[in-house]
Amino acid sequence: MEIGQLVLRVPELTDRGILVTLAPPMGERDPRYPLRGREALLEHVVGLCHTGGGGKLIVLHGLGGSGKTAVALEAISRTQECCLACRRTVWWIDARHEEGLLAGLRAVARQTGLQTDSAWGPDAADVLWNQLSLLADRWLLVLDGVDDTALLDGPGHLASGTSWIRPQACPSGVVIVTTRNGGDPSWGTGALLLPVKSLQADKAAEVLLDHTGDAAGPTVDARELARRLGGLPLALHVAGSYLAEVMGMPDAFKGPETPGTFAAYVRAMEGGSAPADAQQAVAETWRMSIELMRRRGFTETDRLLEVLAAFSDAPIPHTLLLRPAALASAVDVFSQINGPMLWRMLKELASLGLLDLVSSAHSPDDVVAVRLHPLIRDLSRTAAALTAAVRLVSAALELDDLGSPEDPERWAAWQALTPHALELADQVASCAEMDPQTQLASADMAEMAARHLQALGLFEQARQRYETVLSVRRALQGDEDPATLDCRHLLASAIHDLGDLPLARAGYQAVWEISGRVRGEEHTDTLTARHELGRVLHDQGHLEEAHEHLVRVFTSSSQLHGPRHPYTLTARHEVARVLHDRGLLAEARAEYEAILKVRREEFGATHPGTLTAQHNLAAVLHDQGQLQQALMEYRAALTGRRSVLGEKHPRTLHTQYKTALVLRDLGDGAQATDLMTVTLQVSTMILGASHPQTARTADALRAWGCDPAPTVES
Repeated sequence: MEIGQLVLRVPELTDRGILVTLAPPMGERDPRYPLRGREALLEHVVGLCHTGGGGKLIVLHGLGGSGKTAVALEAISRTQECCLACRRTVWWIDARHEEGLLAGLRAVARQTGLQTDSAWGPDAADVLWNQLSLLADRWLLVLDGVDDTALLDGPGHLASGTSWIRPQACPSGVVIVTTRNGGDPSWGTGALLLPVKSLQADKAAEVLLDHTGDAAGPTVDARELARRLGGLPLALHVAGSYLAEVMGMPDAFKGPETPGTFAAYVRAMEGGSAPADAQQAVAETWRMSIELMRRRGFTETDRLLEVLAAFSDAPIPHTLLLRPAALASAVDVFSQINGPMLWRMLKELASLGLLDLVSSAHSPDDVVAVRLHPLIRDLSRTAAALTAAVRLVSAALELDDLGSPEDPERWAAWQALTPHALELADQVASCAEMDPQTQLASADMAEMAARHLQALGLFEQARQRYETVLSVRRALQGDEDPATLDCRHLLASAIHDLGDLPLARAGYQAVWEISGRVRGEEHTDTLTARHELGRVLHDQGHLEEAHEHLVRVFTSSSQLHGPRHPYTLTARHEVARVLHDRGLLAEARAEYEAILKVRREEFGATHPGTLTAQHNLAAVLHDQGQLQQALMEYRAALTGRRSVLGEKHPRTLHTQYKTALVLRDLGDGAQATDLMTVTLQVSTMILGASHPQTARTADALRAWGCDPAPTVES
């Protein structure tokens, strides 16, 4: 390998004592630890080195610790080892500071034959590149750590090709630059920007396993630690080296708090007690990136990162949570920020690798969210930003276009918002000194998110959230506050969905009685509680009592809201269910058909309420012996529920169960058994083996002479 090596003292800078070396730091390339997950990038860079780079400046950019220098070193090694004819002179300049950059360039000039004492004048850049253009031998110049592109301008401008580096001028040479700063427009059209991103989970886990083998735990644990470290190679190396050291340490030197496995390291990080914590390995690079943003005029970058860090480790829907007006009201220092300024700041942070811009699956150019790097999130998280983040979510919840958590047409927005609402609620709950206003705001957020979880069929998760919110409301608002009563009602509904009918009945009964006393018997919320009480009584088989409650609700709702209002239609539907179970099939069928007609006219054929009415019409047709008509209605309802609610939603599974029963009655035992078996598998996974719906499905298979034991797939 022909590598230019020189250590010299620059004459004009003797008083500063600056020493430079142009030798690549190949000792940093450790053959024991292969460069994982970079094959495609390396193949591209090596190919560019062989072809001259097309006259382009090759810019490797990424977050500090992403392995840019390692990629450049590996590219040098592969280029030089390829063949004798491909070897070239390699110069490596540490360009983190202006003094080192200029001293390195001066040393390159000397090695090309220039007498720098006489040639290094005001036109030094022109002289240097004229000399490089005359070289017949192939060469490679690497400038490592160029984070401030202004340093490269020198006498001209980087984008104009008049700066200290001018790759277009030298067909025999290639210039590679490593930088955190890939988004700076100063690179111009003469630069080829190649991102060096964090590693995917599998490759990141391999980095850890290269250090520890399988002694620190299974691959799945390595993957989880790699995810927690954000796939950042520097952090992976620090964690892997630490674990390897611990494994080779005598037991006498290990304390109970010393993590010796991948899983233990994750627990230590979550608890904030990981020794030699990998996040500290990037703390300095993080601070340097913040300083670079400040120099570009983004003086409040750290405050923005603090707010972003308060959210969950999930894509942050910036159009919902980072609206400029809301951000300005939540954080005083952003009072003058507007949309374009905020967008530029986010793009700059992405160019530095501090966050990712998450694009729509349908359009790569449509950025729908931002996602903070996990370690940057750890470094930026502060208790002070928590209240601001809560205000931002509260502002998002007030948007008219967000819609209801139960509305399937708005589920995409709610799925993006829910993890952040729940994460902030957990953080607020863990802060003993949090003010009541923020506690109540976080309770509102968590309750709305729990409603979305319940709409998705995640009943147990919703129940747990309702219970947490209820404890906050009772402590701060009292047992009879309307918000507390609403939360108790929601909790009872989740318990009802889980199949615990006695407990659900007690919850509805209490809410109905208190609401009637506090808000009045004809209040909408009182009627809603009474309606749900009637439903659970119906499900328990108390048909007469259920009918009394539901008819009263239907009558009152008709007077209050009119016959086509959703509340009225829902109450009418429940009365029809009671008629059905009392054996009054003709009356029930007529009611279902009338309700279905109105719902289709008012809300459309795929509205969840419409599909429920269609499901129950199919049920009464089945009981009337109209099997083909029943199958047609069930299949239509099943198609609608699969499309709107998803294949694993409990309501979809219920329609699937009923469809299988009709198929069995029509004599198609094979198709019925296959459908019922799949239903049991998914129901067991989603609802649990003890849920009444799962039990009914297993009982049906057992009655058909089939093994009801499901094969659950995760």
